[in-house]
Amino acid sequence: MTAISRRQTALHGFGWGALAGLALVALMYLANSLLGLRPLPQLLNQPLLSLMPGFVFGFLIDTLQHAGKVVEELGLIVGMVVGLGLLGSAWALARLSWGSQYLALGFAGIGWLVVTAILLPLCGTGFLGLNDGPATPIIWAALFAVYSVVLQLGGDPGGTVGVDAGRRRFLGTVPLAVGAVSLGVLAFRLLPDWYQAIFNPPEASLRGPSPEITPVNNFYVVSKNFADPSIDAQGWTLSVGGMVSRPMRLSLSDLRALPGTTEYVTMECISNNVGGELMSTGSFTGVRLRDLLAMASPTPQGTWVAFKARDGYSESVQLSLVHAAPEILVAYDLDGAPLPTAHGFPARMVIPGHYGMKGPKWLDSIDLVNHESGGYWEQQGWDHNAIVKTTSRIDTPKDGDLIKLGSISLAGVAYAGTRGISKVEYSTDGGSTWNTAPFGAPLSPLTWVLWKADWTPDREGAYTLVVRATDGTGSLQDRGNAASYPSGASGYHTIQVNVSK
Repeated sequence: MTAISRRQTALHGFGWGALAGLALVALMYLANSLLGLRPLPQLLNQPLLSLMPGFVFGFLIDTLQHAGKVVEELGLIVGMVVGLGLLGSAWALARLSWGSQYLALGFAGIGWLVVTAILLPLCGTGFLGLNDGPATPIIWAALFAVYSVVLQLGGDPGGTVGVDAGRRRFLGTVPLAVGAVSLGVLAFRLLPDWYQAIFNPPEASLRGPSPEITPVNNFYVVSKNFADPSIDAQGWTLSVGGMVSRPMRLSLSDLRALPGTTEYVTMECISNNVGGELMSTGSFTGVRLRDLLAMASPTPQGTWVAFKARDGYSESVQLSLVHAAPEILVAYDLDGAPLPTAHGFPARMVIPGHYGMKGPKWLDSIDLVNHESGGYWEQQGWDHNAIVKTTSRIDTPKDGDLIKLGSISLAGVAYAGTRGISKVEYSTDGGSTWNTAPFGAPLSPLTWVLWKADWTPDREGAYTLVVRATDGTGSLQDRGNAASYPSGASGYHTIQVNVSK
């Protein structure tokens, strides 16, 4: 056997292995919909993010925003197909030496072992993925059985010499049919969600000046997950324990029965770009964390409060901050209705004045500990304090707008967390001169303000509009441009408009 023949054989095997892998991936996503199997790309998301340097993730999220998660899932799918293609190459080369028709099943078994004995435990689902249920290894066995069948259809890796014309025609149509059906299944299963994430995220549907309260359907959504947890309220409990004298386990009805409070709060994602839309305001109802912890009676050793969520997310804050900030809530309602699943049903943390990364959704436990427990994003280098920076945004007009000469309405928002806003200014000449913009009173000390101004340009032409804000302590917004990693983006929101008659 010459080197060229071995190369051709390996390529033949890779092609059929990749085809079989594509079929496996398509069936894997079908099994997710029909049987609840968690697809491998979703499971690999967390270990992959934990290995990715924080500055790399920060660059990707700044550049891609919501598309980053789609690119990651697509990349993992391609990686699976390529990996299974390489397994097909190994099968083809092995068949040259041993020639057994059962080799495809044997190599499929190797793939099954790699997934169930290595990758699934690495993803936290236990040996053979049994933490996700006893059917998990069986479903994966069925998927790899289909892989072996498609692989075996590749026939003799050495070529088609001696193969009758009918079989040659059959082998020519199989790849097209299997590939088309597999791609069709994946497109049906994934493309609607991918399109929604990239082109129509909730916050992108708002047009014009921001309302004081963001409609729930437009409240920004950011999650580390490909698939968020779906929690049954009847079986859910919130554990409050650790270094406390009276540990508690509260059902949702128990939590709702406690004295509650409602607060207007603006929330912002730490990955929000300057002028970005990952910032919303809502009315949250829940129990003050300070009161909840008092019921559990913390011991003197407990100096930090650690949160854990159903999706594996973790966070912590100092107990002294909780005592000083009665606005920190264990929230169960948003705008008078139970939290939507995407916003953390049954309960989530709301920590005003801090970026959203500090407030875990799908909350499972609150523990008093004696050290900072290490938040999910902090472990990758993001700021563990995550205090929001003063920011301001121009909502109207939009960048690149062509505007008729005359009176032009400018509008936007400004936000500085619990520090409040004392002044908003806008410039129409790129920041050379500034004008004060009136703004309304905030809904609460925890929300943004809405600013408006009327501007009448004296001529046609191109204009550079800029906005900046001063917080309640008198500190001017940072004009230095910085990416979101590690402490949140900074800089002045700047747009270009063209004025004509």
